[in-house]
Order: sequence, then structure tokens, then C-alpha cells
Amino acid sequence: MKLPPEIKASIVGTISGVAAVGIALAAGAILRPKAVVASAPIAAPVLPPDRALANEGYKLFMRNCAHCHGQDARGEEGPDLHGVTKSDQRIASIIQNGIKGQMPRFSAKLNPEETQALIAFIRTLKEA
Repeated sequence: MKLPPEIKASIVGTISGVAAVGIALAAGAILRPKAVVASAPIAAPVLPPDRALANEGYKLFMRNCAHCHGQDARGEEGPDLHGVTKSDQRIASIIQNGIKGQMPRFSAKLNPEETQALIAFIRTLKEA
């Protein structure tokens, strides 16, 4: 079937127009700056603890924590402390302020240096 030249021109013009719009939309999507999505801050890497500090932390753990967390820190009344992923700041806050109904606060018993020693010890505990 042979189409009149006016209809052919109309079809070609329509197809060209649709293609041009498609190309313009695709180019706009490529060139448009992407929205910045807020994300959680990346945690600082956990550095190997100082051995002497960790040894002091072990002594403090055995005196203050082992009765709930177990002699091996695998948890009894308190949770297993192996492979803890909380930040040092969060662990210090828990030690100093406790957890209502679950863990006593140690702020009156342990100074900040002792708290850091406990954290150094906890960082030596690997998930098994």
C-alpha cells in the first residue's frame, strides 16, 4: 500500500518528534545533579587496643563485670561481649550510665581511664 507524501511526512515528523523528546528526557536525566541522600555516619575504625590498657581492663572486668557477663564474657545474666560493634563512646556511656533495669551505672565506681581500660579489654574479645 502506497501512502500519500503528506501522510508519510506526518508519520516521519511524529516519529522524529517522539525521538527528540525521548533523547531530551534521557539527556536531562543524565545531566541532572543527583539528590544528596543523608546517610548514617561511617563509624570510625576500631583500632587494636593497647595491650597494657587491655590487661588493666581485664582485671577491672573480673572485679566488676564478670558476675553478670560471665568469666569468659560470653554472657550469663548480662549479654555476650564478644564482637561488640557499638562505638567506644556508646560503650563508655553504657558503662558510666548503666541501662535502666538491666545494668547498674558505674560512674561512681569507675573513672574515665578505667572505663577506657574496660573498653580496650572488650575490643580484644573476638566473635566466635
